[in-house]
Amino acid sequence: MSKKILLLSSVIFLSSCGANSISELGDKFLDLINPSDAATEQADLGGDATLVAMDEDGGFTIDELEQLSNDELIAIAREKGLGDLIVLDADGNLQNRDQIINAIVESGDLLDGKTAELESLSDDALIEMINSKGMGDLIVLDADGNLANRDELIQALMDDAAAMLAIIENFKNSSDSFVLYFSYDDTEIDEASTRTIIEHANFMQDNPSVSLRLEGHADERGTREYNIALGERRGNAVSRYLVVQGVSIDAIEVVSFGEERPVNAGHDSASWSENRRVEIRYINY
Repeated sequence: MSKKILLLSSVIFLSSCGANSISELGDKFLDLINPSDAATEQADLGGDATLVAMDEDGGFTIDELEQLSNDELIAIAREKGLGDLIVLDADGNLQNRDQIINAIVESGDLLDGKTAELESLSDDALIEMINSKGMGDLIVLDADGNLANRDELIQALMDDAAAMLAIIENFKNSSDSFVLYFSYDDTEIDEASTRTIIEHANFMQDNPSVSLRLEGHADERGTREYNIALGERRGNAVSRYLVVQGVSIDAIEVVSFGEERPVNAGHDSASWSENRRVEIRYINY
């Protein structure tokens, strides 16, 4: 996989070179971004600034991130607007490494999709979205009424999406659950699921720009067609309860995977109980 080197701690680097001339500083920076040796996965600049390998599109894989130090993960998380997720102990050590890795990967996937979505919009649609976010004062039109700062508006929406992603990740960290479970061949919402639904309804009312997808699942018993329908009925049951709690139906999408995506591959009662579920996923913000 081709790589490019991203300087995450440029401020520290520049401050460390304060005694150099402008020419020398430029030469050192060029050496960093165009090294004579092949680029490595990581490079240590005296313990202060850190260089981290990144895909050309700015994304990471889990395997790549797992090779990084805690300090490098923290730097990437902050650069991606996920700093609020970082949990440190009294000695300043990272306590939630796995969560940070997953959040970085997810943010890359989601924000890449968000960028493509925004770039495909017409100017009018982009203006409408900016206005819906309460950022209409950013819009600049030329003398003919045409949008003059398209790139700036897309960046503003991307920044807003990144901030919302961090809020969602924090909610995941504090929420009781993002999964609702069901009895065999049943769609009834039990007490535990009721509490979870209310929690998510409150979150959506506090963050009206988000939408969610309810993914319905079933265990392996029954025909494929029946289980697809059962997963959909379970998703619709959760959807109806969210609407009762004040969530707009337009903010909810229901899909069913039936028995196709088990979380437990076993063939016993305990395994089946884990597979009869609806998963809540936030998809748009």
